[in-house]
Amino acid sequence: MEYTHGIKTLLANRSGVTNLVGTKIYPIEAPSGTTLPFITYEGTGTNVHHTKEKAEYQLARVEVVGYAATYADAVALGKQMGLALKRESVTSQSPKYTIDKIFIEDETVERLEDPSRYAFVLEVQAFAIFK
Repeated sequence: MEYTHGIKTLLANRSGVTNLVGTKIYPIEAPSGTTLPFITYEGTGTNVHHTKEKAEYQLARVEVVGYAATYADAVALGKQMGLALKRESVTSQSPKYTIDKIFIEDETVERLEDPSRYAFVLEVQAFAIFK
């Protein structure tokens, strides 16, 4: 699921995100002991659409989660994550793919008890075109 690196690129290139988390943007889970706030992202599924000749594009589902110490901080981080991703595009040369557009499907804030923190969860869909 190489396209998830494009998600990270969009998040890391948004000053509103990096002002809050710095470089703490991780695939799947953060390293043990990572201090709040931080972001994780994970591909959760893909539908491949074909033409007669080849796979044309993938409709990829990605979960992006911003973790923070307070509800207000989680909402602020979630807003910046949404601004970084909503209807954005990104191209990678290695491997060669383009994320044509990203659409936010759902967003929620959850309170996690152990350790005590809040998670702003974005469920997004991305049209990934491989070349």
